[in-house]
Amino acid sequence: MKDLVAIVGYMGCGKSTVGRLLAGRLGAAFVDLDEAVARRAGRSIPLIFAERGEEGFRELEHGELAAALGGGEARVVACGGGAVLREDNRRLLRERAATVFLEEDLRLLYARTRAADRPLRGASFEEFRRRYELRLPLYREVADLTVEVDGRGVEEVAGEIARWLRG
Repeated sequence: MKDLVAIVGYMGCGKSTVGRLLAGRLGAAFVDLDEAVARRAGRSIPLIFAERGEEGFRELEHGELAAALGGGEARVVACGGGAVLREDNRRLLRERAATVFLEEDLRLLYARTRAADRPLRGASFEEFRRRYELRLPLYREVADLTVEVDGRGVEEVAGEIARWLRG
């Protein structure tokens, strides 16, 4: 079993929730990449975007991803939805981790993010879909395992990933 597991997917698919459960099942540490970036910067994600722009945020995110996948103790890393946009992040995910893509129906994701305080909460469905379609091939590129999460509970999803990891 690989000691480093990364979970990727679009916002609202359950990366953090599944990641925490999976880490507990594996006896591994858990890292939420967005929380790690905010902690490092001493600012909220929206404030980082406002002050540094997306490129500044992505730079911080890359540093935290490299640290999280740097080895040492076993850990599960829930990546931000846009972490796959940078080639150097995709390389880290391919080379250092067992990477799991949580795939979910776009309309379910859109409804879920509209009901929560998320970065694209005010975006139209067309803008939401455009961003999703840009990222989808990148998620698939890095994934060692793709898990369909439509209508499934987080316990079931975490269990499927744990079984796959144990091989």
